[in-house]
Amino acid sequence: MQTQNSQSQVSSSNGSEDWRTDSSLPQSVRGGLEQLCDQLEAALGERLISIILYGGLAKGEYAPQSSDVNVMLVLTEVTIETLDKAAAPVRQATRDFGLSVMVFAEDGLGRSMDIFPIKFLDMQRHHRVLWGKGINLSVAEDHLRLRCKQEIKNLSLRLRSSYLQRSAHSELLEATLTHGISSFVMGLSALLFLKTGDTPTAKRDIAEAAVRELGLEEKPLSDVFALKLGEYKPDALELKRLYGAFMATVERAADIADQH
Repeated sequence: MQTQNSQSQVSSSNGSEDWRTDSSLPQSVRGGLEQLCDQLEAALGERLISIILYGGLAKGEYAPQSSDVNVMLVLTEVTIETLDKAAAPVRQATRDFGLSVMVFAEDGLGRSMDIFPIKFLDMQRHHRVLWGKGINLSVAEDHLRLRCKQEIKNLSLRLRSSYLQRSAHSELLEATLTHGISSFVMGLSALLFLKTGDTPTAKRDIAEAAVRELGLEEKPLSDVFALKLGEYKPDALELKRLYGAFMATVERAADIADQH
């Protein structure tokens, strides 16, 4: 599989405003994004290249109480003057509907994909052009493989260190697990993509595919998801057992990543 040559399949949004009437996007967020695009266009003019929606909302996994609305701004250049022009609309959108913004200069975007390949792989597969032209979001396989290993091994090290600091406090162990599952799923998504050329969208589907395709143990993953959703309330001893099982699952994934 050659991810180096893969291209995001999007066309320019100029002349196409279908997202503005797309009922799959929450009305309150859709209206806020429309206002944001109009305000940024007015404030930045020709300095604005693209406004790209990515993350949970672009994937259909948006939860109003807990999800950010992730947007990437692509500009002709990033300077204090340009950021000052964009600041007021961005601050208002952050207050109104939880905007989280990432800003790139057009000529620096490609040079950042080797640093954040997992993020850009996710963006490549799930994004919407809200304003401006489509952007090439190709990711090199070698960069993705290295970052995948780093993500999973970093999580393994964090789990060990956190346990030493937090083992006497069940609520802190629980927080470590519920936070860790999200970063683990991102690493698994990249590992699955490297192995099969595809990966599911939903987090639980990614975990199920990792069990099926990579041979990971299912129960620690499903139990941590249940813990995160408040569906599982283990006592202190059960929580420690779950922590150990999840840590072993992460370490198994790290071993698999070393083989690819």
